[in-house]
Amino acid sequence: MKNSKLTKFNVFTMLLIPFVWIYELSVVAPILGSVAAAFPDASTFQLQLIVIMPFFASIPMSVVAGKLAKRFDKKNLIIFGLLIYGVAGMLPFLAHTMNQILICRFLTGIGVGLVLPLPNAMIAEHFEGAKRERMLGLATAVANVANVLDSIAVGFILLLGWRFPFLAFGVCLVIMVVAIFGLPKSDPGSKPAEVAGHLPSKDIPKVAYALVAFMAVNWMFFAFNITNMALFMVTEKIGLPWMIGIGICLPGLASILSGAIFPNFYHKTKSFIVPISIAIFAAGYVVMYFTHTFATQSIANILIGFGSGMLTPYILNLTSQKVEKSHRDAAYGLVTSGIHIGFLSAPFVQLAIATASGNETFRFLFGLSAAALVTAAVVSVFVAAKTPGKTVSTLAGEEIESVV
Repeated sequence: MKNSKLTKFNVFTMLLIPFVWIYELSVVAPILGSVAAAFPDASTFQLQLIVIMPFFASIPMSVVAGKLAKRFDKKNLIIFGLLIYGVAGMLPFLAHTMNQILICRFLTGIGVGLVLPLPNAMIAEHFEGAKRERMLGLATAVANVANVLDSIAVGFILLLGWRFPFLAFGVCLVIMVVAIFGLPKSDPGSKPAEVAGHLPSKDIPKVAYALVAFMAVNWMFFAFNITNMALFMVTEKIGLPWMIGIGICLPGLASILSGAIFPNFYHKTKSFIVPISIAIFAAGYVVMYFTHTFATQSIANILIGFGSGMLTPYILNLTSQKVEKSHRDAAYGLVTSGIHIGFLSAPFVQLAIATASGNETFRFLFGLSAAALVTAAVVSVFVAAKTPGKTVSTLAGEEIESVV
């Protein structure tokens, strides 16, 4: 087995790195109100930039990280990325102007981009089959555990002032120390040898680019819920103010569950894992569209988190199956950048929908999301039914390749 030489500490450390996958979002998003009060002249656009600025750097850096992994040890790249992530993440604590904060946030994205794809690439390198599926599912679960814990912790830290939550990025430096001692070496090795008379392709296969789009769309729909939840609850007068934090935690908690049970769900549903997951995702938005109480909204959040959370490890596992080993590191860099592409695109897509429709209400956005996801679920059911005897990976690979 590939993982025969790994210790439990090695495995623990691999799963610890995803703790900071979306840390730059979950730590900062809850503090925007306090930042706005500290900088009353700042525009709404500037405040939004504080949240999304790291993505402008992390998306290209995720691609660069995949390419660098062909030449350098992934362990060293992750350690260097965590160093940048932690130091740049804490720097806004010292900032005195909005532009200083934005520059620090951009630098934070460089570290994020280096850290984001490489744990998945290491998992694909050291694990095979069901163990790899389980590890990828657990990695997604860990990322969502962090999102839940951050949302709760930042609320208390914020009582000290808007600057102090930025010090939470010191967690990245703690994880860096653990990585120094716990991550296994990941030698990029020599150029791949000729296999069965054929040299590997010099180019990343087109399926990897389609998987980027799949990942981005998944996280864009997920972001529609997360980024609008607080305002939706306030404008619709759903629940009490203290319930907003609970509402924000629920999709992450559901994603933790889906990531943990992904391997079993994957093998039981076979070629229908995609339509089932999308259908659950769609059901969440249907409930969200009609909700007027915190109880039904909670059900909607759980369904949205579970459906979206099941798709992420599926996409990551499919990447390892459909991309040959010589291009796997670069492919993971591309595919995982889709997470931040989804978050970055969400506010712009939401604005475009509001402009085109003339309706900027949250219910309209949720209803449109439900309709789009229902359509996608129906289409994927027909595709899965066409070849019921094939495995999910084979089916999905052919489906994605058919559109590129």
